[in-house]
Amino acid sequence: MKSASGRLLVASVCALVLCMMACESNDCMLSSESYCSMAFVNGQGKAVKLQDTLTVSSTADVVIINRKLGATGMDVPLSYTALVDTFFLQYNSRLADTLWVEHQNLPYFSSMDCGTVMHYKLQGVRTTNNLIDSVRITDSEVTNMLKHNVKIYFTVND
Repeated sequence: MKSASGRLLVASVCALVLCMMACESNDCMLSSESYCSMAFVNGQGKAVKLQDTLTVSSTADVVIINRKLGATGMDVPLSYTALVDTFFLQYNSRLADTLWVEHQNLPYFSSMDCGTVMHYKLQGVRTTNNLIDSVRITDSEVTNMLKHNVKIYFTVND
């Protein structure tokens, strides 16, 4: 009887170890996307909150942000194949701006489980000037780490 309960205990421990090995966490979905993060600031570089709603779409008619109220910034995906991405910023006041982001695509090997992720090097940003005053690259390396890459300067009446 002792040998049967001993074998059962060994079998249970082995099954538990195998289950734990099979449940290894994989954060590929969390860390495989690289977004260009843009902060909204005033002329003095201080954060601002838009009073209008903001809708951001791409040239492919894909809505990235839909009618966000009080936006203080935006995170936008960049193309894996194109070297320039165009974003349309539509404000509730019926004004709109267009933002062009020029970048170099840099494939980066993440791991055997996650494969390759795309990183980018910003080479230029330009915009129309309806509500946006100017834009400036603050960190040209766009990776899967959350950090601001661009400051968008709005003309704000205090």
